[in-house]
Amino acid sequence: MLPTAALTAGRFASSLSQFLGKGSGEVIGGRLALRIDPQLLARVGRTRRSVLVTGTNGKSTVTALVAAALRARGRVVTNATGANMPDGIVTVMASDRTSELAAIEVDEVYLRPVVDALEPQVIIALNAFREYTRGVSLAATLEHWRDVADHLPSDSVVLANADDPLTMWAFEGAPRVVAVEGALGWHGDAALCPACGREHQWSADGWSCPGCGRRRPDPAWRIETQLADGTWLIEHPLGSEAVRVAVPGRTAPIGAAFALAAGVEMGIDVRATAEAISRVVDVDGRYFPFPVRGRSARLLMLKNPAGWTEAIDVAVTSGSPFVIAVDPFGPKDTTTMWEAPFRRLSGRSLPVTGGRAADALAVLEASQVDGAEFPDASDAIAAATAGEGSTGEVIVACNYPAFRRLSKQFRASMQ
Repeated sequence: MLPTAALTAGRFASSLSQFLGKGSGEVIGGRLALRIDPQLLARVGRTRRSVLVTGTNGKSTVTALVAAALRARGRVVTNATGANMPDGIVTVMASDRTSELAAIEVDEVYLRPVVDALEPQVIIALNAFREYTRGVSLAATLEHWRDVADHLPSDSVVLANADDPLTMWAFEGAPRVVAVEGALGWHGDAALCPACGREHQWSADGWSCPGCGRRRPDPAWRIETQLADGTWLIEHPLGSEAVRVAVPGRTAPIGAAFALAAGVEMGIDVRATAEAISRVVDVDGRYFPFPVRGRSARLLMLKNPAGWTEAIDVAVTSGSPFVIAVDPFGPKDTTTMWEAPFRRLSGRSLPVTGGRAADALAVLEASQVDGAEFPDASDAIAAATAGEGSTGEVIVACNYPAFRRLSKQFRASMQ
């Protein structure tokens, strides 16, 4: 009786939120339902075979790839809108009671209650960076993950980023850990060994600690090379597989490697998994090429120095036009930008838009990069200039509120 009452109350709260125009209602509905029945997530979710995806950056993309991989086996329930805390996850699980498989994105600091409720078969741990949007320390996140590792089901496996020493340390107590080549373009948050406090050494072979001897493990899943036809060759314990990744960016083949590994751990043929992954072209508007003033614009949501560093690297290596869109998001809304290597974009004049444009221009000035403010984002995109070798597709680097605003605006303009 209690689960039924909780679900009914949750659905009512979600519907009311939608009616009032306050959003999808996933979070508020789930929050009310869990207040009534704290065990509801276990009741509606534990019967599924599930893959959980956590980490600071890249969760939504990898979850979408994992969901596609699992669909090669059967119906899948997934939180595609990014509601990744228990109250949002329980709403998604309750909305689909028939799917036997689940691909669930999980916020880093809520992993333990979700693991306890769902008892997953696979956990994907992507990376660990400072998170500026909630005030949760990196140290607290790592300790939380170590606690999770100590309480995982005995038959579960963690697919961990071999290139991130923090993630490998956090999950070293798990029943089984499989290392996946996950890259780490930003070393600033992993400068010190979490086990002994000594400074990490970085080389072509990866990371190592001179104090305690910890070092990068040999990945079981490795990104070998990009082939002439655009596919990526990924080596794994069973051989190798060529996979085409439709979503853009250097992190795309990394996500594919994790998704392939998850599919194999869930008993799915690796070739069928690769074919399913190739069909993913958009993740909640993050990679959809919006037509704006005769140009194609892709929105990237960035929330920490690691994300900004990756976006800048893509712009430099591809020569893509680069626009910055930053809206107000609390007192730390531009803090994430100050450590990013904007100097790599020197020689360009970057269009800047959004309610925090003045702050972004200050960051550029300190990096000796020219910038110009545009009140309208469409004008900023139209003004962006391409570098050598570019296809002309514009990268729009956004903080969270700017991403949500522009994604909604550009989608509406297409209707």
